[in-house]
Amino acid sequence: MRHDLIHQNRRLSQSESAWVRQFACEDLDCLIICRGPIRKEVMDVFTEMGAQYAILLSEKDSITYQNALAPELRSIIDPTRIHRVPDYTGASKEERDQRIGQIIQIAKDNGHNAIFAGYGFMAEDESLVKAIEASGLTFIGPCSRTVRQAGLKDEAKRTALAANVSVVPGLDNLTVRTLLAKAAREGGLEAIATAHQLPAPDGATDEAKAEALLAASYDALVDVISIDEIAGQAQIEVHALFTAQPNNRIRLKAIGGGGGKGQRILKAPKDYPGDASAQVEAAAALVPSLLKEVLNEVKATGRGDNKNVLIELNIETTRHQEIQVIGNGDWCLTLGGRDCSLQMHEQKLLEVSTTIEGLEVAINESRESGNTTRADALQTDLEILKRMEAEATRFGEAVGLDSVSTFECIVDADQHFFMEMNTRIQVEHRVSELCYGLRFENPADPSDYFIVNSLVEAMALIAWHKTRLPKPTRVLRQPASVEARLNATNAGLAPHAGGVIEHWSPPIDCENSR
Repeated sequence: MRHDLIHQNRRLSQSESAWVRQFACEDLDCLIICRGPIRKEVMDVFTEMGAQYAILLSEKDSITYQNALAPELRSIIDPTRIHRVPDYTGASKEERDQRIGQIIQIAKDNGHNAIFAGYGFMAEDESLVKAIEASGLTFIGPCSRTVRQAGLKDEAKRTALAANVSVVPGLDNLTVRTLLAKAAREGGLEAIATAHQLPAPDGATDEAKAEALLAASYDALVDVISIDEIAGQAQIEVHALFTAQPNNRIRLKAIGGGGGKGQRILKAPKDYPGDASAQVEAAAALVPSLLKEVLNEVKATGRGDNKNVLIELNIETTRHQEIQVIGNGDWCLTLGGRDCSLQMHEQKLLEVSTTIEGLEVAINESRESGNTTRADALQTDLEILKRMEAEATRFGEAVGLDSVSTFECIVDADQHFFMEMNTRIQVEHRVSELCYGLRFENPADPSDYFIVNSLVEAMALIAWHKTRLPKPTRVLRQPASVEARLNATNAGLAPHAGGVIEHWSPPIDCENSR
């Protein structure tokens, strides 16, 4: 019996198979707390699934959509399905916590049993996910454990090293080093804990004790180290790295950044005048001001905010590759890669799929035409892709991934380095959807199955049915896909929400322009 699922015409609940019907989600009533294209997509997918939904509407939406009503707002005819808040996140940790409580109360007061955060705003905020889990509501997205271990860049790097995943050389424990340096000056970690009315830290090593004390300070909303102290320690660490690597630039990266936010790149010492010592001093002198910019940009300057920043060598000649990963806590698999190397101001412009099947076809075509140079280059790409997919699977299993996430890497010649995992669905997820679907089979009868071609639907299925879902196999839909993005900018070419497209140039015919 064949049970392909064509989303536009059928629902799981309408299948002839009792095994398929058990995975219906028609009792799902979700509060969608994101906006823009992903909100519209989620609304469409939930409608096709037969699930119910409502949306959260921020007062700031009226600023973004000042010239036009968002299409997702036009389609809601029941006003009780639109809930209003001043903004989605709040400007400080205290305001964010208040907003989280408000969102959960809105969901409970209106009979919603799930929350979908999409991308942006608080989609990767561990405090949001933990609060939703504690409330008894279902969060459609990675669990708080995954967000903590994978979403925070310092935790992710440590997890990656433990899972035998290639990482960029650098430093991931700046705040721990800052606290240990302060403890050496001020009588030890216990003295600092006492001064801030925190419990004495426990741990087998000084590093472990420092981590425990920092974690306690976050919970108590107090700062045991200041931003100035962190900035000063960062300057010391960068000075040491630059002394060892005078020809490399260094990247400062906030652990909670993303989408190009919370990052600054320091020029290499060789680009400054003077002797070697003077060059290093000049290159490292900018660290304090840039670190403060990074923390301001990701709103991590409040009391109790985790202010850790990664310090990494900037790999210069790279391609940016990302692997789509999905899991349910028991199993984990990948859905190929996406090359997003073409960017402007850290914003992606073009996403091109990378699949094993597509590369194998291109390699064979190149060899048959006698173009061995191209074939060898593509063979290297294929080997890198296989390694990245294997590492993404190991990393997903290590953090207990139970939803959709993206494993991001940079590729340099025949090497690759893990950068971060985005614990959310991404704007470009449909590039992967076009290449692969997910086939879920009845373990007792492989001919009894259904296919899901939407990652949003897969997220809902996993959140609602969890480990009951068997591990799917990926089904090739198309060997290649591409997404071109229009990024709104202001006159200074910086990202800017809203506005009107004023100029448009048609695509250039590359063949005829040569």
